[in-house]
Amino acid sequence: MIDLEKIKEVIGKLSIRKTSFDWDGTLSTPKGKELWFKTGGEKWIITARQFNRLGDILKWASENNIPRSRIIATGSNPAKIEKIKELNIDRHWDNNTLVISKLPGIARMI
Repeated sequence: MIDLEKIKEVIGKLSIRKTSFDWDGTLSTPKGKELWFKTGGEKWIITARQFNRLGDILKWASENNIPRSRIIATGSNPAKIEKIKELNIDRHWDNNTLVISKLPGIARMI
């Protein structure tokens, strides 16, 4: 028997070309890292951290062959929201309810 829900899930995943992840409370967690490695397509780390606070992110990215060009420090959540829109991100994972509420259809809670 054909599982229509499974087909919808696969189609949904195929339509996502760009995915971004917040760092603190998201990609810094085991669940976030699991999602990162299960996600296909172009992946970005977009954080509200200041540029000078990227040490642990850059270390993890280097260990996992993530180019520095895919790591963005915006300095604030409003700037992070704008950057996600500017980059035409299809799916964003975050733990901040404000960010999620400002990105309907795009952002998901981790």
